[in-house]
Amino acid sequence: DLYNDAQLAKYFYRINVSEDRDPLNDPRVREALNMAMNKAVICEFVTKGGQLPARSFVPPGLPGYENSMCTPYDLQRAKELLAEAGYPNGDGFRPMEILYNTNEGHRDIAEVIQQQWKQLGIDVRLKNVAWGVYLDLQKQQKYDVCRAGWIGDYPDPNTFLDMFVTNGTNNQTGWSNTIYDRLIEDAKSESDAARRMVMFRDAEAILMNNWDDVGDDDVRAELESQRQQDPSAGG
Repeated sequence: DLYNDAQLAKYFYRINVSEDRDPLNDPRVREALNMAMNKAVICEFVTKGGQLPARSFVPPGLPGYENSMCTPYDLQRAKELLAEAGYPNGDGFRPMEILYNTNEGHRDIAEVIQQQWKQLGIDVRLKNVAWGVYLDLQKQQKYDVCRAGWIGDYPDPNTFLDMFVTNGTNNQTGWSNTIYDRLIEDAKSESDAARRMVMFRDAEAILMNNWDDVGDDDVRAELESQRQQDPSAGG
């Protein structure tokens, strides 16, 4: 007999936010790329394996945990964000490359996203390499955007969220936020289970660039101060 069941896993794209990868270090650009990506189309017509379009990094359904969501698909708003970032209709935006390791499934997904991002006026190119080369380029952050995946080691938000602490082994994007780091670290020693889940949710809100969703007033105030000092701060 064949049984289908949900898997605690995530297929996602890393975006290299290092200074030499401008303009990907602008959170408006990253949000525009996200909002121009129609994940429902990918799940229904490309992967076709019962996958669910993701709007959070932690897979939904973990006991006691409420996800914080990223912005939904909205091509018009994506175009507006790109214009706000200084690239109306993609004008002035340098060619961008999607890195993936050799696999028909990865290629098919990349080709669809390539077409979706081209609707923003961006010249998107694909780079297909062998597994070992892919791992090296990702680790060395010699890419613009690269495909990635993660399977949870245990049913807890930490197994996904601690991937993106500053200089973490699995970060590999150059993204860093000291408040996010502190929330992940403090959650390790938090004995109150409900409070611990709130800390993870606030961390996910930072990662998803959904800072208005942060529930802790002190954390929200810190984030606002951070953004005033560095307008490029974002998820």
